[in-house]
Amino acid sequence: MAILTPFLVSLMTTLGVLLVVLASVGILFRIVIRRLESSMGHAPTQSLWEILFTLKSRAMSSLLLTAQRAESGHPAEHPMGSSPKVDWLQHIGFDPATFMPPPLGHHSTMDLSITLGPRAATPLKLALPVLVAPMGYGVGLSAETKVALAQATTLAGTAIVSGEGPYLPEERAYAERWIVQESRGPWGHQRSVLRLADMIELQWGQGSEGGMEVTKHISQIALRARRAAQGPVVIQAAPYASLGRWVSEVKAVRKDCPIGVKLPASQHLERDLACLLTLPIDVITLDASGAGSAGSVSVISDHAGISAALATHRAHRWLVSSGQRNQITLNVSGGIQGAADIARLIALGADAVLVGTSVLFAALHEQIAPHLPTVPPTALAFTRSPKNHAPRLDVDQAAEHITNWFDATRVELETILWTLGFTSWAGFRDARPLIARSAEAARIFQIPFDGDVVSGVGAMLHSMKALTASYEEINQILDRVEESWRHVYKHSREIPRGTRATTDI
Repeated sequence: MAILTPFLVSLMTTLGVLLVVLASVGILFRIVIRRLESSMGHAPTQSLWEILFTLKSRAMSSLLLTAQRAESGHPAEHPMGSSPKVDWLQHIGFDPATFMPPPLGHHSTMDLSITLGPRAATPLKLALPVLVAPMGYGVGLSAETKVALAQATTLAGTAIVSGEGPYLPEERAYAERWIVQESRGPWGHQRSVLRLADMIELQWGQGSEGGMEVTKHISQIALRARRAAQGPVVIQAAPYASLGRWVSEVKAVRKDCPIGVKLPASQHLERDLACLLTLPIDVITLDASGAGSAGSVSVISDHAGISAALATHRAHRWLVSSGQRNQITLNVSGGIQGAADIARLIALGADAVLVGTSVLFAALHEQIAPHLPTVPPTALAFTRSPKNHAPRLDVDQAAEHITNWFDATRVELETILWTLGFTSWAGFRDARPLIARSAEAARIFQIPFDGDVVSGVGAMLHSMKALTASYEEINQILDRVEESWRHVYKHSREIPRGTRATTDI
């Protein structure tokens, strides 16, 4: 009993302290709740409830961009990607096969291959219609990230586009299929570099920047890139007096490989296409709203251009109406997230799709967590500069995960084709096995709406509506063709006698 007495005293003391703590917590909790309840009746400007109303009227991303402007006095930026105000891809689904046509089993042999620039002397053949979008070394990505992407594209049987940065020999060494992007920056690629390419793309603008001049501070680029540049890194829309002259100069170096032009997807894209078709090019790449780059100016990347789905639909229809659809390869980029988006865009008219942000995050898989929250995720992929002290990317691990992403995307694309009754892309685009998820998408893209009643009178009304919409679209195409060729004709008449119109576009 004498032994238990100190224990009982200690236990009673502990219980007493615990009761006091619980009572105190209860009192504090009641005070807090009472004050919260009281504050809910006050004007929002007099309490923290104001943040709820602010977040309801403004997205968190908008508040973060506002904070950037207030802090620096410079235009706000965000690193990768943007969201179109209307993402039409999310308004489109697939129409599965049932009896006519029948679905295919997994035993069917699938062919996902495509060819870029079929009329070129040496077309570029790829195992699947997905390329790594141009992300330049030095002004955007680090050498490690570029090497990992190049290795993965080789294993996947596809290609990587170099981007606006200077030449990185390691990228060319690891990429079996390499597309060099002729930069608008102050580092013109030497002729020997152009001779190494499997395709050459002239960058006349991009979705996240339009065609404007972009200036990067010397501290934002890698040392090797700084050595390649003279003075500030200024990327301009027109490095030459004309696009035609630029094409001619590149053709003088490489006459065999496909030559392409990349430009932002705009509301006047039919006029742009009319100008481009006067040039001896093989590939056109439309960079839609939703595209991003390292340090995109948000006021452009978030608000300029048209969506990938709409740009693809309009460009494909215009190329068909001009009679040159089979001669020109149509690539599309900007905001594409995975296999479903890729298949939708091909059904709408694209030949190939370029993906950037998704493969970057695949590269960072399992390498982000150890460095959070002090290091932002994309810092591991971006070039190291005096302002970026992020750890180096593990190239082997990144290449493995990017390859896994390509493998998964390949299987998902095959699954989509199986389900819709196709074994290749041949006929897929003409069949357009799509379903609209909204009446507006059905009208714009001329595909069936899953909310329509298509039996009896409903079927007749549906057919009449589709016929009327088709006539309206034909009239719009004819108006655009007439306007485009009138513009080209007027422009050609202003050229001095003996000068080709193609050299002054």
